[in-house]
Amino acid sequence: MIVACESCNTKFRLDPERLKGPRSRVRCSRCGHVFTVTHPEEEDLVVHVDLADEFSETAGYTTAPPPPYIPPPPRKMKAGLPLKQVLVLGLSLLLLVVGVFWLVDWNGSSIDSERGKIGRKDGIQLPVSIMDTLQAYFLENAHAGQIFVVEGEVVNESPKAVSFVLVEGKLYTANNEVAQTQRCYPGNMMTRDEVSRFSISEIQNHMMNREGRNLKNVHIPSSTRVPFMLVFHNLPELHSLNDYSVEVISAKLD
Repeated sequence: MIVACESCNTKFRLDPERLKGPRSRVRCSRCGHVFTVTHPEEEDLVVHVDLADEFSETAGYTTAPPPPYIPPPPRKMKAGLPLKQVLVLGLSLLLLVVGVFWLVDWNGSSIDSERGKIGRKDGIQLPVSIMDTLQAYFLENAHAGQIFVVEGEVVNESPKAVSFVLVEGKLYTANNEVAQTQRCYPGNMMTRDEVSRFSISEIQNHMMNREGRNLKNVHIPSSTRVPFMLVFHNLPELHSLNDYSVEVISAKLD
């Protein structure tokens, strides 16, 4: 006999001999709905049916195969890197090419000396480099008022001796514009008391002594360090300053 579910209208084939009485309750194997069936007069093509629990002894009919499973289409992956990652990668490569400069924090009276920028003029590889032992500070000069001093060391990285090393320092504004440039020859150190007492012309004469005091800037052996001192005077407004740099711009191989 043919049985149609009252809920989902699915048709099933059921052996009437398995039923008790003219009316029996069965459960739809498709949606689980329990309903009452009677002996029909016609039969149609059907699939599997489950009887209610109390009529499970009437089981034994065939079940129609379930519809085939169709997997969802594969997810497409975007080719290449996102634009943001490309820009970040390009910026990183650019920083590796041009080098990383350290920023300096100005607070009106002191400066973080370990973060001054160090470099070489025009990217030329010189036999002398600047050590990372920079110290920068402000002093009050008796003749020029407030001055800015940068102390550091150069080291001869060449296997040969070098002479007449020249160092250049720059002060920068918040817009990265050069506010002031100063040069000195290493080996002409002054005490803080001397820098505070000397006139600007005396300080300049000390800094620009080409051979250095006691010839410290002549025939510098390999791996030898020589101290230097840069003194900036006639400073612009401190709130407009943001950074400084120090670099070796010339040296002579002996």
